[in-house]
Amino acid sequence: MWLDFVTYLHHHGHEEKLPWYRGKEWSYLRGGLRTLDRDYEWINNIHLDIGTHVIHHLFPQIPHYHLVEATEAAKPVLGKYYRDPGQSGSLPFHLIGSLIRSLKKDHHVSDTGDVVYYQADPELRNPSNSKVSLMLHKIPQLTRILGRIQALRLELACLTISKL
Repeated sequence: MWLDFVTYLHHHGHEEKLPWYRGKEWSYLRGGLRTLDRDYEWINNIHLDIGTHVIHHLFPQIPHYHLVEATEAAKPVLGKYYRDPGQSGSLPFHLIGSLIRSLKKDHHVSDTGDVVYYQADPELRNPSNSKVSLMLHKIPQLTRILGRIQALRLELACLTISKL
């Protein structure tokens, strides 16, 4: 589940709205520049410098042990297109605020348009809404299902490795 949050936060939760490009507006460069670096402090090292997400999208062939160096070299070139993640404390608790802010307002993008932004669903904002209440009651069930899916993924990976 941790990696789900990490991946989500590399694409959501910035203070300014980030565009999603489609059709003729999309390019490899535009797609890579709309991602975000995040500072996970010492956790970066455990996850092979996972916080250096922008450079990973722009140059996926760079090995993880050069991502920090490549990011530092790219920052002056990228200029305003690079969004500095700021510094974390010893634990990245500051990202909880980014996650909550994004979950409150980044619900969907329009079905039309080549440059779209996440929008809030007004029905999800109303706490008395029966859909929200129904969703909250389903959380334990969804958690069990997600746990089973992760267990099946692990089982599949073990089976695949054992056949190598």
